Amino acid sequence: MPGDKLDSLLKTWEMRDLIKLAKESDGALIKILNAIESDNPDVRLASLSALLELVQNSNWRERKRILELGFDTLVGALSTDDPRVLWRTLAILSALLKNNPLDSSRLLKLVRAITSLADTKNEVVWDELLRVVDSIMAPYIDDGVAGELRRLLQGGTVSEAIIVAMVLLETGAIDRNCWITLVERIAGALLSGEPRLIDAGLVASTKISKLPPVYQMDVLIKELLPALRKTILECDDQIRKARAIEVFDRLRETIVRYYRVRPRKAQRVVEELMRMGLVDEAYMISSAVGTIPPSPLGGYGKRGRL
Repeated sequence: MPGDKLDSLLKTWEMRDLIKLAKESDGALIKILNAIESDNPDVRLASLSALLELVQNSNWRERKRILELGFDTLVGALSTDDPRVLWRTLAILSALLKNNPLDSSRLLKLVRAITSLADTKNEVVWDELLRVVDSIMAPYIDDGVAGELRRLLQGGTVSEAIIVAMVLLETGAIDRNCWITLVERIAGALLSGEPRLIDAGLVASTKISKLPPVYQMDVLIKELLPALRKTILECDDQIRKARAIEVFDRLRETIVRYYRVRPRKAQRVVEELMRMGLVDEAYMISSAVGTIPPSPLGGYGKRGRL
């Protein structure tokens, strides 16, 4: 189809014809992708709307084709401050990334783009951003990219750090050197007072609860459980509070299972927690291995709940 005809379809939002053309021809798909960079905002939105409908109704092979041809253009579109462009682009990316792994260089390019949006106050954009993170697959990450992700984790804002933390958890690019920082940054999100960051912290905490117990458990006890307990005690939103209780219980079960078969390590941790004043946490571990008698106090601030 001649380019001027395609331009006309974009300007008049003829979605059905645009989608049909994009399915049939790489040339037409590339033309629609290029339109994302148009100076005409209506053309930009039309191209994104057509692509969004296309990817939502495509099979894996079609999504892979679109991702291969359009990755750089779509990531580049995230540099705008137009929320209409942002949420459409993020929705397209989250659909394309499902079951389509990224290599290291593309992963880093994507993470840099989405962390630049991490401080957004637009709830729709934020929600779509989290969906992108949840869709990321990267079976292999080279050392240079992994190091860059860890630097972003350590040096970024609370919003940037929670995004990177979830990417690291999603891809498994965690080592013992960044584990403590990762847990601390997730706890920071929970303690931020911002609902969107608390929710992200709960998602990240849930991901941690599903990991095999190969990392240090004591940092979860010292950092994450107190942050979750504080969230539970201070949260006015009943749905969020219920989620926080569920995550707390998941982590507690993981930690108790770990220390139940490691009584000597448990005793050392209990003594350290008592010195730090983390009595509830110390009681949780000691009761699991039977080192001290139960206390009548406790829970999420009342030890009986633990």
